[in-house]
Amino acid sequence: MNKLATYWRIVRLCGMTVWYSLFGLSFALFDKHHRLFYRHGLNFARTSLRMANIALLVEGEDHLKEGETYVFIANHTSIFDIPAIWVATAPKLGGRLRIIYKRSLQLIPFLGWELMVSPFIPIEREKLRRSVEGLNKAVKAVQEGDSVIIFAEGTRSRSGRLKEFRRGGFHLAARAGKPIVPVAIVGAHKILRADSVDLHAGSIRVIIGKPVPPPDHDDRITERSLMKHVHAVIAAMLPEDQQPL
Repeated sequence: MNKLATYWRIVRLCGMTVWYSLFGLSFALFDKHHRLFYRHGLNFARTSLRMANIALLVEGEDHLKEGETYVFIANHTSIFDIPAIWVATAPKLGGRLRIIYKRSLQLIPFLGWELMVSPFIPIEREKLRRSVEGLNKAVKAVQEGDSVIIFAEGTRSRSGRLKEFRRGGFHLAARAGKPIVPVAIVGAHKILRADSVDLHAGSIRVIIGKPVPPPDHDDRITERSLMKHVHAVIAAMLPEDQQPL
């Protein structure tokens, strides 16, 4: 019975995703400043959490200032990390949060089509030129007043434990000259693990750390030092079962 209830929730979530994607595509051509997209997308994020029976707990939102632009660096263990951090930051950012995602997600029917017309930023790490194009687009977005979220591990952690970071997000912060906000997402891997359809009700805790000033220099040594610092800050905010081995 529990399995049937789980599968039914997944079917409902998939159907809701298709509907939201089609509705988003319907106004994409005339939504030049993405105002409708952000409002519509935030509703989608909230509905996703509610339909999956996920309670969202947010800590540290007072560290954010209204009107400020940030580069958020977070750990990544589940697809529900995305709606969780979007909803958690909305009170201060008004829902304007650009997510950097793998270009391969555009191959997913409906959702991928919506991503293609969205203000979110695709990255193709295997192809250097396209990766640089995505990074340049992200720098421009931040400089124009949109905050960006980067899951710096590059992919979801299957164990739930924090993995090593990639340098791209810190290079972006250095070029954009914007503060980095460490974010720890706790418990999402217990809701839905990577590459699994075993959906569980529960809670996700989003812990927003204090902003870290951007580096003065845009060089590898400075960026790697910043990367290690932010990695340590996020690790300290995570519970023991999510800390790196």
